[in-house]
Amino acid sequence: MKIQAKLFPVGQLLLGVFVLSAASLYSYKVHAASAEPPIPRGVAMKSWQENGRDGHYLLQVASGRAQAGMRVTGVVTTDTNCDADAEGLSHCHNIIELTDGSRITVIDTHNMNVNRCMSPGERISLSGVDKSWIMGTVSSK
Repeated sequence: MKIQAKLFPVGQLLLGVFVLSAASLYSYKVHAASAEPPIPRGVAMKSWQENGRDGHYLLQVASGRAQAGMRVTGVVTTDTNCDADAEGLSHCHNIIELTDGSRITVIDTHNMNVNRCMSPGERISLSGVDKSWIMGTVSSK
């Protein structure tokens, strides 16, 4: 009996460690799934809450081509998938028709309660940050 009494607290301890490990792993997976994309180096923006301020947008390229130093203009043709996530950020999908006739699809991560979405018909100047990111400046319709 003395042996069982000594093992019981160890068993409880092991069970506690297992439960805490499982909870920690679940919490990590949930957080990783909702984590926002990192803001690329060299972009003068500290938080996604700032994205869209004064008509300046950091846009993630979903399809189409972008490259560092690229400078083009276009017209926003769509604004979809704007539901906010658990952190209050929207990940709007926009198609932009470029002046050369090609199209680029971007994801605009921003807080619609702080800065508005890009609107279809607006003209936008784009500058490539790298192959996955571009900066856009909305001018007018």
